[in-house]
Amino acid sequence: MDPIKNPFTPGAGSPPPELVGRGGILEQTRILLGRVQIKKPEKSILLTGLRGVGKTVLLNEMERIAKNTNYRTIPVEAHEGKSLASLLVPHIRQLLFDLDRVAGVGDKVRRGLAVLRSFIGAVKISVGEVNFGLDIEPERGSADSGDLEVDLPALFTAIAEAAVERKTCVAILIDEVQYLNQSELSALIMAMHKMQQRQFPLVLMGAGLPILPRLAGESKSYAERLFNFRKWVL
Repeated sequence: MDPIKNPFTPGAGSPPPELVGRGGILEQTRILLGRVQIKKPEKSILLTGLRGVGKTVLLNEMERIAKNTNYRTIPVEAHEGKSLASLLVPHIRQLLFDLDRVAGVGDKVRRGLAVLRSFIGAVKISVGEVNFGLDIEPERGSADSGDLEVDLPALFTAIAEAAVERKTCVAILIDEVQYLNQSELSALIMAMHKMQQRQFPLVLMGAGLPILPRLAGESKSYAERLFNFRKWVL
């Protein structure tokens, strides 16, 4: 075969010519996004599989579907050298700034920025490092306890309320979820539990190695009721 025309695309996250065989997962993605938009409960999605089977490609396609259905997206890749909070904060900051520029009456977006400011102080992220950019006072008593399992659900709630005010939805996409430490994974699961309980328009779509379901179950026993764990193989 002509090596230039060879359809095989090696690499980390390189998209193939066609997403053959992924129809079921992509349809499940559309159902998740659609149901959450009309305030119906639905499990978020976590893809699992060995390295090189195309999880990142699928996650990128899931983000594209989300963007095409009026979702604001927050894509991050977990790794051992950076905390979950440090990964999320710059994207959440940009999301709230973008929502703040959307015309409309209300103060939920500004409150979201104040809660984010509180969260930054509590998790010891330098405001200068994320170039906060606005003279906003933190909201005392919100997402500032220093306990991630308390503060992350409070931050997600503020984001979701801002999204409701601006008539949009939010999809957080996390690749390599297995790199989150136990407290981060636990806080993330608790935050998503709160989103589902209150039918907020915020979903999680992630990908990780086959150990992910076990890690999630060990962190919070109810994780299997919050997520659809979709095993992906070539």
